[in-house]
Amino acid sequence: MKIGLITLGCPKNVVDSEVLKGQLTGKDVAFVSNPEQADAIIINTCAFILPAREEAVDTILEAVELKKNGKLREIFVTGCLPQIYINELKDEIPEVDRFFSEKDFQWIGRQIAASLNIQPGGNGLYRFHETPAHYAYLKISDGCDNRCHYCTIPLIKGKYRSRPSQQILAEAHQLVNQGVKELIIVAQDTTYYGWDIGDRGALKKLIQELAKIDHIRWIRILYAHPAHFDNDLIEVFQTQPKLCRYIDLPIQHISDKILSAMGRKVTERETRALIQRLRSKIPDIAIRTTIMVGYPGENDNDFNLLKEFVTEIEFDRLGIFKFIAEHGTPAENLPDQIDEALKEDRLQELAELQLTISYNKNQQLVGKTLPVIVDQKDQKVDNYLGRSQFDSPLIDNTIHIKGDVYEGEIYDVIINRTDAYDLWGEALSRTKK
Repeated sequence: MKIGLITLGCPKNVVDSEVLKGQLTGKDVAFVSNPEQADAIIINTCAFILPAREEAVDTILEAVELKKNGKLREIFVTGCLPQIYINELKDEIPEVDRFFSEKDFQWIGRQIAASLNIQPGGNGLYRFHETPAHYAYLKISDGCDNRCHYCTIPLIKGKYRSRPSQQILAEAHQLVNQGVKELIIVAQDTTYYGWDIGDRGALKKLIQELAKIDHIRWIRILYAHPAHFDNDLIEVFQTQPKLCRYIDLPIQHISDKILSAMGRKVTERETRALIQRLRSKIPDIAIRTTIMVGYPGENDNDFNLLKEFVTEIEFDRLGIFKFIAEHGTPAENLPDQIDEALKEDRLQELAELQLTISYNKNQQLVGKTLPVIVDQKDQKVDNYLGRSQFDSPLIDNTIHIKGDVYEGEIYDVIINRTDAYDLWGEALSRTKK
């Protein structure tokens, strides 16, 4: 049985797909990357924003065409899209053999195995590793309690549910046994971990336990909400050398008027104070953030405040996206919606501003030596691609490495030139474990 598994969306979906794939792994199963070679296709969808839903539907319809042409026997659809639109999907795309609205991917894997008449090979924790062998995402919770007014996640995923720490640690050990050196902690809100069960120190304790695992070199935190970032976590950054001096801290905006309208539960003053604490207590930390332009009611003054803030703070990494009025969210029908052309203008203005900031920051690294993890061979030229501890996979800077190196290993690399989002350097030596 040849199975194609297509994963759409964020790293949290990657984890779900790896769990699902683990349940289907067995002697009678081969996973293929080309859908045209598959007997069955599983599509793990994203539905966070309209473009993601459109991509999901397009992907399903492409699979339907393969089935109509006799190249495919069965189609299964999981993830966020059927969790909110299962009845509509069943009516509109009856060619799909089964839509799963459930959130338990171990159970879904067993159901698909039964449908395909194959013996499931999973063992309850096993993940079939889809990322490069040396790094993996580690999901510590599901759902979200923040209820930001523009966000569909609580509608799709429900309330925040922290995973038991022992389960997470067992999974981490299993990943390390597969060769993982970098664990990337993900959730809808990583800094809220444990708060739903009354343990506000849970994330600190979890990181301390993860750091005790032999062969883990780097631990990275994504999706940290500024409203839940406490001094205990700052202390872990100060004392735990395995924790990358990098934090993904989405702020979304800086105007108090817009933050309040978004339901963000944090103010400009609190945001500034947190960034100041991070940079004073952890001087070498790289801060990544995301911001949203075009939220209903965002006037020129609000946007100028945001632009001035980005200029002043000089974030190390910055993602920018436009507000989309998502169905079912409080922001969907707000007055003073912003024209799409103006949203795009504001996005481009901030992108150009950040381009200069990023270029200047990277130029300061020329002549310096950084520990760099090698991700893959560059298919275009004779070198390798990697990242420093200040960069997440796929979304941040890439370092082009010359020298005799091996994928998954960490080397000291001297930087000899840069542009805004790429750096070039030469490997000097492998770092000590």
